[in-house]
Amino acid sequence: MNVGLFDDEILAIDFLVHQLEKLENIHVLFTSTQPFLDEKKKMLNDIDIIFLDIEMPEISGLELAEKILAYNPSIHIVFVTAFDQYAIKAFELHALDYLLKPVSLDRLKNTVQRVTFTPFEAKDNNSIHPLHLHVLGDLSFQFEDKSEPENIKWRTAKSKELFLYLLHHEGSVVLKSKIVDTLWHHLDVEKAFSHLYVTIYHIRQALQSSYKNIKIVNTEDGYQLKLHHVLLDKNEWKHQLFDTASLAKADLEEQERIMHLYKGSYLESHDYIWVEGERFELEEIWLHHAQLIADAFNQTKHHEKAIHWYTAILKKRPEDERAAFALMKIYASLHYRMLVNHQYKQLQRNLAELDLTIDPQIEAWYKNWR
Repeated sequence: MNVGLFDDEILAIDFLVHQLEKLENIHVLFTSTQPFLDEKKKMLNDIDIIFLDIEMPEISGLELAEKILAYNPSIHIVFVTAFDQYAIKAFELHALDYLLKPVSLDRLKNTVQRVTFTPFEAKDNNSIHPLHLHVLGDLSFQFEDKSEPENIKWRTAKSKELFLYLLHHEGSVVLKSKIVDTLWHHLDVEKAFSHLYVTIYHIRQALQSSYKNIKIVNTEDGYQLKLHHVLLDKNEWKHQLFDTASLAKADLEEQERIMHLYKGSYLESHDYIWVEGERFELEEIWLHHAQLIADAFNQTKHHEKAIHWYTAILKKRPEDERAAFALMKIYASLHYRMLVNHQYKQLQRNLAELDLTIDPQIEAWYKNWR
């Protein structure tokens, strides 16, 4: 088992190396009092476990651990610290283990045994299976070659939110300062950045099954989420929708199929403030195309289809006067008097809740119809 050590105290390194040498099959590939990786990146490919002091000069051990895992996510991290276990618990780290200084031999043996019995899953390096990533409606991960969605276990709610935030900005570098200001604005700067590094660590652990498809790149000032062989449903939906722009009768069925790919609002079960802009934009696109489809069916007297789409519009936007008026006129043409009355009164109530009054043109039509 190959080992690396980072600690700013040379005596602490010497003592831990001394203890490690008492164990069988342990090879110390490097030790360092400086938290820099440039000269050690090649060795990181061969490392199984890194012992890392949490309190390092210039950069925290938390940030250094995150950078190590960004380069090689299969490395096991063991934190070494002078803090007691209650302080460690505050970091909420999902590290393999932690050790208190001075490190006892029995405790070290237990840690090494845990590495031996908790190996990372072997990865197939020869192929990348396409991943379907759904953000319309409920979040889900579905590999093309599997019948069941992946069960992603998020260690904290913030881990999930940060992943979704980086996915929201997929392909772009998001500044760490912006992330901290968005997700941890209530904390002081030092604590906020510690939470950021820990949460990135948690995300990497949660996404091990998707490590080929989803990569989080650590830049000097930020993070960039990159997708490989990933079909993101909101992007696919928009591409298909705009590629089939014709509303000729022959294409309406295809338009309907594509519109049904919109399984729900963008991340609909999450109330993140930063989601609202894109959620509104996507819903506006859906409403616009639903209106076009409904109107096309209405013009060709396909009343059942037209009713279906106008009703779907009103479920998403109950105050939509255009869709409600179209429904009233269809019901009137079919002599569904009760439905005309119901639709008119329902529209009145929905508008009243927004302190709005019904359009005079609709009101005049309704009175004339009665």
